[in-house]
Amino acid sequence: MDFLKSIIIAFSFFTTIPMPMIDWTDKRMRYVPLVLPLVGAAIGTLLFGFYTVLGLSGTGNFLNAVLICIFLLAITGGLHTDGLMDSADAYFSRRNKERRLEIMKDSRVGAFAVMALAVILLLKVAFLYEVLESGKQIGLLLLFIPMISRTLQPSMLYYFPYAKEEGLAKMYGGKLKKYLGIILILIFVGICIGMYFIAGLSALSIPGTALLYFIFYYFSVKKHFGGITGDLLGAFTEISEMLMIGALLFV
Repeated sequence: MDFLKSIIIAFSFFTTIPMPMIDWTDKRMRYVPLVLPLVGAAIGTLLFGFYTVLGLSGTGNFLNAVLICIFLLAITGGLHTDGLMDSADAYFSRRNKERRLEIMKDSRVGAFAVMALAVILLLKVAFLYEVLESGKQIGLLLLFIPMISRTLQPSMLYYFPYAKEEGLAKMYGGKLKKYLGIILILIFVGICIGMYFIAGLSALSIPGTALLYFIFYYFSVKKHFGGITGDLLGAFTEISEMLMIGALLFV
């Protein structure tokens, strides 16, 4: 029962999909990281449906690319985008770790945040447009992208150090069990197998790209922030999904 309510909590926090109101107890929060791949599967399914509708609507590829990016922004309520912008302001400040964490907590939007958001959105639109123009049937592969990012995201809570003792990352990470890392690895492998049977070996360039960025991100956040925070988790989701959309060009 608590696990089912953890699903409701995960969807309530990480998406704009309407959910019933329940208490966010520590016991229920314990399973939230494990539910994130399911959240990604739901977002991917809705994205696949939206992509299919656009294909039937007869609208142009550029407009479709823009609308898909808006959909991804709307379905999460801009949660991960907010993390991206806060992280950009902190990262490009070129200050020490402590000052970067302070900047990240500041609710004001700086120039680096705006530039980072613009770059990510422009690249997403450009990549999607190029893929759509190529005539590739990417619907089913689009379904997997949110799943991959939301399988690696909770893995960060298990494998990455924490930048601070409080905050969102520590709230979820502190509840993890040792077996969670193995479960997430198995989910990731299962996604890779599914993509291979759908689109062949070239499809593995998508999860492969995300995994390479995951490894790079580990060393980057450890060096510049001392570990992860909730904002850095959001930034990873946004950037990894942009890179995976770009990887569609090679499928």
